[in-house]
Amino acid sequence: MAQDHPWLAQLHSASEALQQVLGAILEAERPYAPFSSPLERLNAITTSPEWAWLQPLYSLIADLDHALALARDLPESEAAAIGAHARELLSGGGPASEQPFIEHYRGLLQADPAVTIAHAAALRALQALPAEPSNQSERLHARHQWNERRRFLRLPTPGRGAS
Repeated sequence: MAQDHPWLAQLHSASEALQQVLGAILEAERPYAPFSSPLERLNAITTSPEWAWLQPLYSLIADLDHALALARDLPESEAAAIGAHARELLSGGGPASEQPFIEHYRGLLQADPAVTIAHAAALRALQALPAEPSNQSERLHARHQWNERRRFLRLPTPGRGAS
């Protein structure tokens, strides 16, 4: 399947690179937000208003990993949409709801070399993904499909908790 769908391996690499960005961010923030345990840290970054700015990145990583685990047939067009979304998130071209992330992230990019290195590696991994179609309606359709998949993956199902 990987030979028929090389973008699946590229998506796994992109997810790993985005996880490295998240790790570098959390390490850069460690002096300002010491936690007594990893569980306390995870709880804070997922529920605390002080960490809400980070939600676009960790949500994207979680959705991507969830999609790869459950839907091994992701079409190439969705892989392109995922890559475009992630590049926009890291570069500041996303929607207004992601602006708190990019504002905080830009400061970390300038202040912490590890974040900068992880950022560059993530952009390289994302560039390896298929390009979005040049046709705007095809591009919008693929992005809509990705957003619908993300929404569907978050719905609770019987026998499984909410995602």
